[in-house]
Amino acid sequence: MYKIGCFFILTLFGVNMLFAQMTPKVETNLAGVYKGKTLFIQNPFDKADKRFCIETIYINEEYLDINYKLSAIKLDFEGFDLNTPVKIRVVHRDTLCVPVIINPEAILFHTIFRFTAVTLTDSALVWQTKGETGVGGEFEIEKLNNGIWIDQEVRESLGRYEGADYTHFPNLEEGANKYRIKYNFPRGSRVGHLYSWEVDFDHYPEPVEFTPKSAKTKVYLSRSTHYEIYDAGSKLVLDGQGTVIDVTVLRQGQYVIYFNGKDPGTFIKE
Repeated sequence: MYKIGCFFILTLFGVNMLFAQMTPKVETNLAGVYKGKTLFIQNPFDKADKRFCIETIYINEEYLDINYKLSAIKLDFEGFDLNTPVKIRVVHRDTLCVPVIINPEAILFHTIFRFTAVTLTDSALVWQTKGETGVGGEFEIEKLNNGIWIDQEVRESLGRYEGADYTHFPNLEEGANKYRIKYNFPRGSRVGHLYSWEVDFDHYPEPVEFTPKSAKTKVYLSRSTHYEIYDAGSKLVLDGQGTVIDVTVLRQGQYVIYFNGKDPGTFIKE
């Protein structure tokens, strides 16, 4: 009986551990700017499982080493300079156990504008907004390069209060890529700018294939990419982004084509 009882207890323990590992994790995200204020997060306690809701918190993707067995957690942003963009990522157990951010205004500007979605793939950076008020605002697409945010493109806002969609075609480097979007409010606004959260994409593309090798009007690429075409004198004659290249403007002869600055190939314009 003793051996059977121990086996039964250990089996239940193993099942519980497996169930805990299989429980899907959910994230609560908040992005804004550090304004010198403390952010408070309520951490619910599940009486049935005798566990707190929050498992981990990240600030700008840096793990926050604190005591998570507290009903209220405060973020002081120690070491952050004023007006530093901050992204809070709270990982918790499931959708039934949800932390509550008590004072989101501690890092949010008093504005109805917000980013509702930001995604990055191997071919496009896409974002959606709501609450744009009037024309005159603009978006700056920024890419992290050796620890410094570099402007990639400036895009005028559409000024649509009900919501707007935008797309940027990034020049991704092989390996890790990180982007964010800075919204500059129209002149006269009491708010200067607001950042989106940061998005990442690990880019390890397959070499681009193209056809035909002898073309009169168009060259077709195996995937969307940035291309540059040079003539026999190494002069750049055509560049762009996409899956189809219109070569009707080129003179007859041999050309060299590069994809994202590498993987060169040659084709003949008939």
